[in-house]
Amino acid sequence: MYANSSLPKLLAKENIDIRHGNYKTPWFDIKNRVLGLPMWKDMGKDVYDLFVGHEVGHALETPFEGWHDSPEKLKGCPRSYINVIEDARIERKIQSRYPGLVGPFSRGYNTLFNEGFFGEVASMDLDTLMLIDKINLHAKVGAHIDVPFSDEEYVFMDRANKTQTFQEVLDLVRDVLAFTEAQTPDEYDEDEDQDGEGEGDQDSQSDTPQYEEDESGDIQMDLPSGSDDGDTEDEEDEEETQGESGGVLSENPIHESMTDTNFRDSEKEFLEGEEGDYGIQQTLVCEDISKSMFDKIVIPYATLALDRKARMAEGGMEDRYQRIIEGYNAYVKTTKRSVAIAVKEFEMRKAATQWAKATTAKTGVIDVNKLFSYKTNEDIFKQTTRLHDGKNHGMIMLIDYSGSMYDSLPHVIDQLIHLVLFCKGVNIPFDVYGFTTTNSAIRWEDMMDGDMDLDNLSMPLLTSSSLKKADFEDSLKHLFMRTKSNRYEQTYMISQAEDFGSTPLNQALVASHRLIKEFKIKKQIEKMNLVVFSDGDANQVQIYQDSSLSDKKLFTAPKYKGITFVIDKRKVAVDMMSNTTARLLENISKRYDTNTIGFFMADESRDWNQKIGSIAYKTNQSWDELKRTVRKEYNKNKCVIMKNTLGYNSFYLIKGGNALKTEDDEFNVTSDQTKNQMATAFKKFSKSKKQNKVLMTSFGREVA
Repeated sequence: MYANSSLPKLLAKENIDIRHGNYKTPWFDIKNRVLGLPMWKDMGKDVYDLFVGHEVGHALETPFEGWHDSPEKLKGCPRSYINVIEDARIERKIQSRYPGLVGPFSRGYNTLFNEGFFGEVASMDLDTLMLIDKINLHAKVGAHIDVPFSDEEYVFMDRANKTQTFQEVLDLVRDVLAFTEAQTPDEYDEDEDQDGEGEGDQDSQSDTPQYEEDESGDIQMDLPSGSDDGDTEDEEDEEETQGESGGVLSENPIHESMTDTNFRDSEKEFLEGEEGDYGIQQTLVCEDISKSMFDKIVIPYATLALDRKARMAEGGMEDRYQRIIEGYNAYVKTTKRSVAIAVKEFEMRKAATQWAKATTAKTGVIDVNKLFSYKTNEDIFKQTTRLHDGKNHGMIMLIDYSGSMYDSLPHVIDQLIHLVLFCKGVNIPFDVYGFTTTNSAIRWEDMMDGDMDLDNLSMPLLTSSSLKKADFEDSLKHLFMRTKSNRYEQTYMISQAEDFGSTPLNQALVASHRLIKEFKIKKQIEKMNLVVFSDGDANQVQIYQDSSLSDKKLFTAPKYKGITFVIDKRKVAVDMMSNTTARLLENISKRYDTNTIGFFMADESRDWNQKIGSIAYKTNQSWDELKRTVRKEYNKNKCVIMKNTLGYNSFYLIKGGNALKTEDDEFNVTSDQTKNQMATAFKKFSKSKKQNKVLMTSFGREVA
């Protein structure tokens, strides 16, 4: 169960960081203001709002020592009793602060009561319940069941309805415990006497932390004199006898609220996942990329350009850079001729769409040529036809900067520049990002439990339609430089953010959800395209797990079913690690109405055949049959285009090397050639030109 995470932030009136993960129970980091929520099953909006409102109430009111999973031991106060009394206080306060939660709390607890979360209470004699359980039921489901209280018990129940501070909670806990012990047979007294003192001994209050609110309303803890970090000498002596419940010196059942224990146990059934050999939740939960981390991942062009300039100056490479880009102007002139075909194809398709969506409207002006027919023709007004605005296309391109792309990269960038100039030619807004694993700004200490291991993801903005003219030209020149320079030269001409690494494609796709969403809103895009250039499979996604939070999350074994990504407030389930990329692409396509296009570059026949085999396996096709089909199409068009493959709406398979060249072949003939030789040369030129233009033509048709 996952709903809009703005609810906790709105309730808390601050920017609380919301984490969804493999947690046994909700938790709150007071210092860092982080609220951790389990991945609950869907039992309705009321139950979700109840849970979130409850946890925000704790976040606002409860000190660390008061949380039910706190390891702190408060002498004379069983943890189960604290849970009940403190829940009553914080839930009353959060509902008073936000009256809109009164209904969800009432309806939500009624649902949980009927599901047996408090135990089989309906079949019990409520008069026989301990006072702490009566208080718990009255506070949570008192509107739905009649909880009986004696005159003596009513006093404690009334106090539970009026507690204001955590110190008052502790005082009431001790009084309820003392009353319960006085009403219970003394079969456990002997064991408690052997321990030195009973839980209900009021003298223990002198060694108990005292709480009071300061002027800001925050709860402060006054430690007893002589204490060190809240641990008294008596507490150290009793460490062996105190249990996880925080103050229970024996296994006396009167020190535990039955209804609270039942509820905590029932919460496990609410977690997503299935019971297995390694715990309840076999599916890892991967939290969305935080804004602070996202800002480190995406490198603005201005930052990239400054770093490039600094590195070139440091290496003394400015002159060499200028020599390398001397052929840029001639290259762009040639490239634009190839792009013209794609532009033509796009404009033709767009025009057809415009006329198909054209609307005809009456102007309100009488057409004098129709006035004579006013008795038989109701439509005597002039009409105007308005074409559908076909310019609101948009494109984001991702370029794989992994080390294995080194040999193909010159040809990939050549193709990229063609696409960029195509977008410029048809006024399509675009952003181009690289993705690699060279981001030194991402540190382990900034990661939180349940975060996706970002694999040092770096996504530099390589070029964009939003750049100023001079910056745009510089961006293309730098891309051109990478097609003409060697590895040593690039070492001093590129930023670390765009250096060769591995293939964090899945991490880049998670980040692309936000990039696409913001791009569409900013540019008012109607038809969005995502284009991915890569030469291989993505790195495996790992989930960061903070060992210091081991008491808060479920045990996760090496063998798990898959991952549940939380992206833009929605869940994306991945059954197997091998389909992560496809699921993320499908989610982008569905969530943001985006056409996804993949370009796979293969430098060797082995890579080519492996990709075809992978496609055959994942699409349940015969490998031999698919291979024959692919060979036939490639021989004809020098590229293979597959529909709805590996998560892409269109998937282009292209061989590296000269097969990626898109420039025009020269038609060279000499005066001494015969007519037959000239005809052969022209035929070869026409065939080569057709092959080199198939990619651009297909792409222009694809995005229109």
